[in-house]
Amino acid sequence: MPITQNEAEQIANQIAPIFNPVLNAYDFEKYPFESYQAFRDAFTNLNPTNNDISNALIWKWGHWGKLNFPQAHRNLIQEIQGLFPIYRLEIGDHTPQNTFNWWSQHLNRASTFITVAFITHLIHHEAFIPIIDQHNFRGMNALLRTLRPLMPIKKKPSNWEDIINLKNFMNSIHKHFTESTYSEIDRFLMMYGKQYVKRV
Repeated sequence: MPITQNEAEQIANQIAPIFNPVLNAYDFEKYPFESYQAFRDAFTNLNPTNNDISNALIWKWGHWGKLNFPQAHRNLIQEIQGLFPIYRLEIGDHTPQNTFNWWSQHLNRASTFITVAFITHLIHHEAFIPIIDQHNFRGMNALLRTLRPLMPIKKKPSNWEDIINLKNFMNSIHKHFTESTYSEIDRFLMMYGKQYVKRV
């Protein structure tokens, strides 16, 4: 069920007193914003270099500035670097859902959902496709649960519907925080889910 205008207003009133302190807890050293903007723009133009792809995924996985990180992540970076020129040739109707479906089919395993969603975000960020992860998804569900106590909780996002639900939720909340950017709403939800919500 989509969030209603009344629910969005209640949630906005609920989080307003803590919005700035929670937002300020975001770690820009771990996730530098200028670097994110640079590789995001390259993806949006469908022209990322192998270095852009590597930097984007290292940033997303929290490895920024690290020399050592799991070999499985190195392998996935190489796989995506090899697939990107094929995506550019094959994508055809260039919509967010088609992009998500293409990468889901080519990286066909449950462990790559967050990565596929992130690639979709980078290419289509201007369509307000969010950077979905377990933290902002958990934050959204916890806030909705305060108004819908019987709402079943899904532990982790796993499909396109979850992305759209998060997008609609963020858009509804953003209307009540017009002085904040969409990215700030995203960072707030990430930190709220990480620091304020008990994992289920």
